[in-house]
Amino acid sequence: MAGFSFTSPRFHVVSVAVASVAGLSTFGTLHAMLPASAMFLGWIAYALGGASPRGGCAHFASFLFGLMFGVGTALLIAALTPSLGATATPLAVSGVVILVLSLRTMAPFENPLAYFLGLTSFFYSGFAPSVATFATLAVAGAIGAASCAGATWLEKRVTRVPTPPHPTAPAALS
Repeated sequence: MAGFSFTSPRFHVVSVAVASVAGLSTFGTLHAMLPASAMFLGWIAYALGGASPRGGCAHFASFLFGLMFGVGTALLIAALTPSLGATATPLAVSGVVILVLSLRTMAPFENPLAYFLGLTSFFYSGFAPSVATFATLAVAGAIGAASCAGATWLEKRVTRVPTPPHPTAPAALS
């Protein structure tokens, strides 16, 4: 919101509008019995794309890949633990970090933070690795991403400065 100060009414209108979107999104997420933390992580992943819907969608896709990588990493840890013991977790984590960082040049999915938000969403949830877990967290994240897109749209509408009429344009008839 460059150009708007704390004393500007538009600043406060944007704040209330975004807070309202966040509150409604949280209500809907919790009402659907989905984890609000995953919703907010999806919001953040989308926001990493800046004001561009294309960038937001690409970063949200990276979030979804991160969720998948989290499920896969948990399954790998479970498979390796009987033979490697406590060494299984750091090895699996190192592997997924190498994977995520190797994807940072793969446009448009080049933001490791979005992948790590997906990984964080999975591991923070404490859910068992499964397709149902992925679906649950993906839906919650999608609610967050859609909410962020809506909040961004609202912010643009509120902060848009109307263009003055062209000086040579004919006056409107009353």
